[in-house]
Amino acid sequence: MEIWISVIGGSCGAAVVTGIFGLIRLLIHRKDERSGKEDHQNKALRYLMLYIIQERAKQHIMEGKISLEDRRSLHHWHDLYHEGLGGNGDADALMEQVDRLDLDTGHF
Repeated sequence: MEIWISVIGGSCGAAVVTGIFGLIRLLIHRKDERSGKEDHQNKALRYLMLYIIQERAKQHIMEGKISLEDRRSLHHWHDLYHEGLGGNGDADALMEQVDRLDLDTGHF
């Protein structure tokens, strides 16, 4: 009888430990999936913002002028891209050119 109690007790203990490890693995897997999804969303947002900055900056560079409001807006987008999303500096050269543009005093 004592042997059966030991066997059943050991089996129950092993089942509990296996269940706990399974739960831990599941939680780790979910966290990894969530982290990967956020990384992809962050990357997509970063590329989208870079595209907007590039297109708007190129447009103003071609015109040779920019309004103060548009310059501030581009700097705001660039700050979010660079500091908030970890942009890699691809837009820095364009922003330097934007800063050298004449201000369009006809727009506010």
